[in-house]
Amino acid sequence: MNNKHKTSYEQWDKINENGPNTLYKIGEMKKICDVTRKALLVYEEAGIISPVIKNEKSGYRYYTLEDIRKINSLKTLQSLGLSLIEINEYLNDPSKTDIYIKRFEMLRDQLNDRISELKQRKRGTKKSPDFNIEFTVLPKQVFYAGKAQSNSFSEIAEEFRRTFMQAVKTNESHVNNTDRPSIMSLLLEQSRAGYTFLNLVAMNDDYDGPNRYVLEETAAVGLAFRGPYEKMLTPMKKLENYIKENHLNVTGPLRLIWLEGPTALGNQPERFLTKILYPIAPVDSAC
Repeated sequence: MNNKHKTSYEQWDKINENGPNTLYKIGEMKKICDVTRKALLVYEEAGIISPVIKNEKSGYRYYTLEDIRKINSLKTLQSLGLSLIEINEYLNDPSKTDIYIKRFEMLRDQLNDRISELKQRKRGTKKSPDFNIEFTVLPKQVFYAGKAQSNSFSEIAEEFRRTFMQAVKTNESHVNNTDRPSIMSLLLEQSRAGYTFLNLVAMNDDYDGPNRYVLEETAAVGLAFRGPYEKMLTPMKKLENYIKENHLNVTGPLRLIWLEGPTALGNQPERFLTKILYPIAPVDSAC
């Protein structure tokens, strides 16, 4: 254990010994919370903490254990991307509770997606594929849509580029740049003649222009596949068998979320990463 952590634990022991009503000077707060005086004053100005005693003439301030707890929470919330204004709302405004529940649920789903991708990368080093079935919740999203037909998944990926360029050229200010799934395709029809897809580019929620298409929030089951598009039928079949064996109720067409492809990886198809999903009716075991 390094000295920095040891000091921190000793300070917390001191807090516990002194009891919850103890007041802490700004110098003690700096040591306990590992922050600067300037940072404490910024947090105070933002309304996140408030000294119980404040001498305007001398500048002396005294804080409580609750302020220490808020600063520790603040550090975690900052690491999650919240601004000081948002952190103040989270800590001190009960009317905003539902907003932040929804935001953190979305963040949780995004983190789960990133974890899933990393696990798939790790499994991608194995000689034989290892497909893990996972449940998730896909958020409601607004898209720019373009219909396309092809004879293979490689062709549909190429067709998707055209849809993406159309969306950017005609609606650049509305293209969504958040961490939500941003580019995907819906498999509308599969026959001997080939595939019919609806290619979707995520837009801002207020987009109301041409080719607007909305997908409502839904539960989903799927897997991540790393490899060439030509070999995507194997994981698709595995997913469909799982759905059949577990009597899941599919509520819409297959979705392909293009995570890493030719744009990022060039001519390395064995490293392409695609998420394959079916929307399903909610299942207790999926929670």
